[in-house]
Amino acid sequence: MTEERPRPQYGEYATPEQQRAAGGTPVVQTPTPTPTAPVATTPAPALSPVAQPRRWDRILSIALLAFGLYNVITGVVQFRDLGAMLNQVYELQGVGTYSETALTGALSTVIVVSQVVIYLVTLFVTMSLLRRGKLAFWVPLVGGALAGLIVTVSLLVLMGSDPSFIAYVNEMNATG
Repeated sequence: MTEERPRPQYGEYATPEQQRAAGGTPVVQTPTPTPTAPVATTPAPALSPVAQPRRWDRILSIALLAFGLYNVITGVVQFRDLGAMLNQVYELQGVGTYSETALTGALSTVIVVSQVVIYLVTLFVTMSLLRRGKLAFWVPLVGGALAGLIVTVSLLVLMGSDPSFIAYVNEMNATG
């Protein structure tokens, strides 16, 4: 009878006992266990329960992320030239003309960079929570609130230091 297998190399067809014997390790014979009656066991508790995915949470989270992406894209276009934007707002409201300062360019950059960074962090955290089956819709809400706060504070700083806006507010208070 001829074998169809190739010739073994380095003990690849040897049993563990044959490999130990060839390596000089003594082979210890273990008695074969005798079958016994089955023992009633209770199932072991799960180490960490897998959270059930919530379909509504996934849909709401993705919708909020899409809305946030739209706001970031339009915000980058809008806040890139903050001086021109404030000038348009001043003209529409009848405030006067916005006079740009060095702070205008700096806060424009702060707004644009913060919007992008906050969105990326929000996206990462939301997707991580969704993959693990955790509640995630609140993350885009918090990210949007934080981004809105940064924009609001930046605009208030710019408008509060503008002489045209201060004159307009004083005029409105005087006519009261």
